[in-house]
Amino acid sequence: MFDRFDVAGRRLLASVALVGVLALAGCGGGGGDNVQLQGSVRSGNVGLAGFTVSLYANEVDRPGGWQFLASGTTDTAGDFRIFYRPPTGRAILVTQAERGPVLLASAIGYGDDAPARVVVNERTTVATANAFAQFVRGREIDGNAVGVYNAVRMAGNLADPVTGDAGAVVARTPNGDETTTYATFNSLANAVAACVARDQACLDLFATARAPGGAAPDNVLQAMANIVKAPSFFGNARDPVFDLSLANPKYQPALAARPTNWLLFLKITGGFYSAQDSSNLMNGPGNFAIDESGYVYFDTNYIPEPLGTPACASNRAIKLTPWGANAPNSPFLDGGLSGSGYGVAFDPSHRLWIGNFGFQDPPCVNTPMAATKNSVSVFTRDGAALSGALGHTQGDISWPQGLVSDRQGNIWIANCGNDSITYYPGGDPSRARNLLVGAVPPHRDPQIKPFGTVVDAQGNLWVTGNKSNAVYVFAPSGELIDTLQGVYQGRQVLTKPVGNTIDSQGNVWIANSDWLDVPCPTRSDLGPAQHPSVTMYRASDRTPQPGSPFNGGGITLPWGVTVDGDDTVWVLNFGATAPGKHNDPTALNAISRLCGADTSKCPPGMKTGDPISPPTGYQSDALQRMTAGAVDPSGNMWVTNNWKIDVDPFDNPGGNAVVILVGAAPPLKTPVIGPPVPAR
Repeated sequence: MFDRFDVAGRRLLASVALVGVLALAGCGGGGGDNVQLQGSVRSGNVGLAGFTVSLYANEVDRPGGWQFLASGTTDTAGDFRIFYRPPTGRAILVTQAERGPVLLASAIGYGDDAPARVVVNERTTVATANAFAQFVRGREIDGNAVGVYNAVRMAGNLADPVTGDAGAVVARTPNGDETTTYATFNSLANAVAACVARDQACLDLFATARAPGGAAPDNVLQAMANIVKAPSFFGNARDPVFDLSLANPKYQPALAARPTNWLLFLKITGGFYSAQDSSNLMNGPGNFAIDESGYVYFDTNYIPEPLGTPACASNRAIKLTPWGANAPNSPFLDGGLSGSGYGVAFDPSHRLWIGNFGFQDPPCVNTPMAATKNSVSVFTRDGAALSGALGHTQGDISWPQGLVSDRQGNIWIANCGNDSITYYPGGDPSRARNLLVGAVPPHRDPQIKPFGTVVDAQGNLWVTGNKSNAVYVFAPSGELIDTLQGVYQGRQVLTKPVGNTIDSQGNVWIANSDWLDVPCPTRSDLGPAQHPSVTMYRASDRTPQPGSPFNGGGITLPWGVTVDGDDTVWVLNFGATAPGKHNDPTALNAISRLCGADTSKCPPGMKTGDPISPPTGYQSDALQRMTAGAVDPSGNMWVTNNWKIDVDPFDNPGGNAVVILVGAAPPLKTPVIGPPVPAR
């Protein structure tokens, strides 16, 4: 079934010919003879005369690699011709077309593998501004080599620089007319078109896109990048970007009403399809790990099946390219995968570890497809299984959820089913130890239900107790050194905690679902979901940050929590309401964002825990019930559509997509092992 996707993938790559070949070391042109670049500058279908068109390269492997290559001027039809000498190193190429206050841009490709003819217009400008949002510095594009290089392909998902048309990924199923992402993209292009048509609209755009606490931009590329980084105008009576989008609406379909935010949510299913079926690539994506090249790996809860068909335990994990295509050798099979859950992590030796929680629909129990619930699986980055057919079971693994590596390569596994931690020193299962979280682990009726796992700067493991409303801290030696209770100084600070994360300063953030009772094996104590929140524990003394728990920015039912390269906190909500059989399928889910411990990276005047996202959160109809998110080196936020909105929890509940928030977050160096490291 994946041959069909491979064909579609090849067609997609052909349709975005700007990107040439994959990012290979030494793909630069070597400084040979001059090369001709032809093209046109357009607004919609109209050529734009008198624009100065400049071609730039960023040699990503050297500091200050941004360089001017050549320039020309458009004729009365908007056409131009440039001769340039290709750069000698690994480089991306960017065209900029400028006249007065208008600056249109397009990331056209790599080194000397760029196309010979291009179109520069409003759509290519929006695509470039979104994909490179975290790297736009005035008129230049500069940042970490991995992130900048990969962003060219992401820009191609949004706009084809050869034709200037919308990219296949944004314009077709599962995006296209099935979500508002394509219309949002076109509305942003229309806002730029207003600027092209009238100089005053450019000045209005610059005033609107002033960075919080900073100066107004002086060009369209920077203005549009700023809008990605501050995508909501929730303090204003009107949305000035939406108003601009109505002035010269050349691109359709476009938004008919003001959105809650201007982020682009690209839905990725593994092909140009959205319907749930047995031929799907994924069912119930759970959590992410991202490698040093920006490739994205995630586990899946269930085997893909059609709606109304029971879904048994998944036997696959997925690897996607940094731009969202299915990668070679994906899905990964074998290795003991069995209904994997929340535990996915790389160790320092580049091994991918996955915990097998045992998700499955009830009809699968007592069949040959029944989940095992007692193992972890290990793979190489290329998908070769390093664990056997039953996975690694040493250390009394039981319904494993969170799984994490420290920087020494020790592996820690949270056993939801028997209130313990499995510890593999040096990642060696033969040396397994089982560490008690409580005094005596109740094997048949767990009272703690260990769930989320993170490792701090000292190598200590922090584990959330989903049922006990507590956090447990283990020293690198395996000794339990602290138990942080859910009530602190008379205030409830932990309620049904699930996921956790750590920021670069060592502060630990915890998602309080106020609802979940993990079914390991049973759940009988579901909470009211009336007080969802996030709590920060300070690295200095392991006490809650004053003001914790935080509940603004559209937090509804938080499951996952992660931080970006600025230590701002992103909260992944498992829906606006608790799951049930009769939820409104049209209800919108949202992502929340909070100011982190470093308030200098937040909008002026904000305190730690204050909401950056609007009261609705960053809503999108591309989102379903999310469990996790992760930031890549390009600044894309990847989130899981783990379950459907309107769902029967016992009848194939999984979603079949992940969603990319293009350019939304300050980038991170990956893989993240221990406290995260920004990737500027």
